[in-house]
Amino acid sequence: MKSTIYQIFPDRFYNGNPFNDPQPLRKWKQKPSRGSFFGGDLSGITKKLNYLKHLGIGAIYLTPIFEAPSTHKYDTKDYLKIDSGFGTLEEFKRLLKRAHKFDIKVILDGVFNHTGDHFWAFEDARKNGKKSRYWDWYNIYNYPIKRKPKPNYEHAGIYYIPKLKHDNPEVIAHFVKVVQYWTKIGIDGWRFDMSWCIGPDFWKKITQAALAINKDIIFIGEYWEKPSEFLKKYPFHGATDYIFRKATLQLLNKKIEPKEYLNVIQYKFEDRNTWYCWNMLGSHDTQRLLGQLHGSVERAKMAFTLQFTIPGLPLIYYGDEIGLFGGKDPDCRRPFDWNKKHWKKEIFEHIRELIKLRKERSALSIGDIKILEIEKDGFSFERFTTSESIEIEIDLKLQKAIIRKSQL
Repeated sequence: MKSTIYQIFPDRFYNGNPFNDPQPLRKWKQKPSRGSFFGGDLSGITKKLNYLKHLGIGAIYLTPIFEAPSTHKYDTKDYLKIDSGFGTLEEFKRLLKRAHKFDIKVILDGVFNHTGDHFWAFEDARKNGKKSRYWDWYNIYNYPIKRKPKPNYEHAGIYYIPKLKHDNPEVIAHFVKVVQYWTKIGIDGWRFDMSWCIGPDFWKKITQAALAINKDIIFIGEYWEKPSEFLKKYPFHGATDYIFRKATLQLLNKKIEPKEYLNVIQYKFEDRNTWYCWNMLGSHDTQRLLGQLHGSVERAKMAFTLQFTIPGLPLIYYGDEIGLFGGKDPDCRRPFDWNKKHWKKEIFEHIRELIKLRKERSALSIGDIKILEIEKDGFSFERFTTSESIEIEIDLKLQKAIIRKSQL
């Protein structure tokens, strides 16, 4: 896939159906707290597909949409139901159909490392103890189950997301059923949350089940370290590349020099298996890009230029294309500002041009890469195929990036 990915946090993108709003509801312009709801939904995403098509997006990645009590939905209650605050199954199918008409793929977030503490299997274990057939779905240390102050079961960092036992055949069978269900409905890919916390054998069974239905389905594993060795062990097409994000921010904030930057991301030049990784500049787990660059529009444009020209798939976190500000979670999850008067239009148009260029010039997606020059205040490199060449020059002193195109 050569597409630009666009990550959407559904509750904060657009409210397309006020009749399914969870309560209490915050006003759209207010800042978020950890538990606040704003009413964004699947209908809202469908209504804004024209915007995404205009931007040039080729795939949308939705953070979890399955039934869950939280605003973020990483505490799943039922993997086979759309959360009522986001809409219905029919509304999801409508989104899927409409997106495909726009040639936009749809990638879902699979949170299979843990469930929510209101998931039916955990609730049964809490109620029936060791008599429950689901007791062995989790690592529960003793009974009765206690959530607070200190949980007496294994969890994924927070009491309300108990960790599953992935060597349990019933657990595996359940998630095989989950991926089969949504793959049959017609989704185009999965991003697997906390994928490194589960062994490769589990993922092999999960991915094989989906591939048996759709041989072209995409698998991306969440990962925060260098992805090269990870992808040799795990059956994914790519991973979330946060190393690229960290190094790029350090470079543009002058914390490291170009030589060190290129050394850190050298794996992206040497290992083509990492070219399917998502080049991250932001996500729901990080501070917003523009804030990290101290409000500098020019440095933000340079960051996006690197994101689109260094090997990998560019991922835009909703709102970064208009210069949406935000600090640490939950502030990085502010509602999208649809008032164009507030947009950083220079960033928006720059990204549109980069997306257009990446579509037109295959060298930027499949071309080899060669470092041309490294200096203290910048560097240049070339992406090339047998028929074309793209030269990229990064000037840190003047805070600009230059792209030169030529046919061979």
